[in-house]
Amino acid sequence: MAYTASITALRHDALVHVIVDDKMYARQFSNNADAAGFYETAKSTALHPTQVNVSTLVSDLDPGHTLKMNDILTERNGKFYLTGYEAAAIPETLLVRMTNLLQEGKSITSMINFWKLLILNPDTHVREDLFKFMDTYDFPITDNGYFIGYRACKQTNKKYSAVTNFVPKEYLMLKAEGLNPADYTAVKDPEGGDLKAVLTEVLQDDKGNFIAPENVLGNLESMFQDQNNGLVEAPEFTDHWSGTTSVRLGGSVSMPRADCDNNPKNACSSGLHIGTPEYVKKFGGSGSAFIACLVNPMNVVAVPSDYSYMKMRVCEYYAYGMVDLTKGVEIRTPYFEIDYKTWEERELEKQLEELVEAAQPEDCKAQGFRQILAERLHVAV
Repeated sequence: MAYTASITALRHDALVHVIVDDKMYARQFSNNADAAGFYETAKSTALHPTQVNVSTLVSDLDPGHTLKMNDILTERNGKFYLTGYEAAAIPETLLVRMTNLLQEGKSITSMINFWKLLILNPDTHVREDLFKFMDTYDFPITDNGYFIGYRACKQTNKKYSAVTNFVPKEYLMLKAEGLNPADYTAVKDPEGGDLKAVLTEVLQDDKGNFIAPENVLGNLESMFQDQNNGLVEAPEFTDHWSGTTSVRLGGSVSMPRADCDNNPKNACSSGLHIGTPEYVKKFGGSGSAFIACLVNPMNVVAVPSDYSYMKMRVCEYYAYGMVDLTKGVEIRTPYFEIDYKTWEERELEKQLEELVEAAQPEDCKAQGFRQILAERLHVAV
C-alpha cells in the first residue's frame, strides 16, 4: 500500500506555511531566498509524499518533532535502505552520521538529499566509498545534497575590473564566517581606492565619516547574484596543469564522463580534480586563485584508494567563488542559498526522459531512479 499524505504549501516573502494532512506549520526564514528554497522542497514533497520525504519535512518544520531511524529506513538482509529508494544500500559511514545527527536532534535533510543524488551515480565503488572519503576530510554538505570542495586555478591574461574579483571573494569570506552578504555593501575607499564590505546600516569609513554615494558600489548579495546572471563580467581562470580549462565563477565546468578515469587505484589521471584545502594550497604558489566548488555526488567518477592524495575526480563541478585559503578560511557553513540546481536540471531532465522511455513497470531500480529525478525537478511522474 502506497504511503499517502495531503500537503499544501504557501509562501509570503520569508514566511512559509505548510499544511500536512490536518496540521498547519509555519517557518520564518531570515531571507526570501531561503524561504523560496524550502517552499520548493515542500512542493516537491507534495508531489512525492513518501514516508521519508514527509517525515523529513515535518521534522524540519517542527523543532519538537523527532525524526527516528525507523521513520526513514527499511532493513533487508542486514542492510539498510532509504524507504522507497531501495536501489542501493546506505554505506555504513553515512548511516552512522545520520544516526548521530538524529540523536543530537539535528536535521538530516542534507544527508538524505546527498544519498539520493549518490544513488544516481553509475559507479558502484563511488556510492560505497565517497562519503567515507568526505567524512575523513570533513567536506561540508549543502541542504540540496551537494558537497563543497576546492580547486587551485590561475587567472588568464584577460583583464578584469577589481570589483568582479572582489565581490565573489568577499562574498565567500562572509559566508565562511556565518555572516549574511545581503547585510553588507561594497564600497571604495575614497583615499586609497581599495574595496571593502561594510554593514549597510553603517555605511561609514573607518574614521566614522559618511561614505559619499559615488564610492558606494552596491549591495554585496545583489552584485554576486548579478555576476552569476551574467550582468557583470566575471573573472576567468584556468587549470595549472593544461591551461585549457575555462573556469568562470557562477558557472559549471564539465567533461564527458566517458573521458574520465574511474579507476580509484589511479591517483593522477584524466578527470576534473576536486580536493581538500590542504591539497589545493600546494599548487601555484602566491599566484593561485582558490575556488570553492559545489559538486553533485552523481558526478563523482573516482574516489582514491590512497586517501593521502586528498583529492577525487569528477566530471562536473560548479565554480562558486573565491576563498582565501592562505589565511585558513574555509567554507564551514553548509548551507548556500544559490546552489547550482539550474545547471543540474538539464542533465536530470535528459536522464528522466530516457528512464520514462526505457523502463518497464516491473523495473524497481529504474522506478526508484525516476522518483529521485522527479523530486529534484519538482515534477510528477
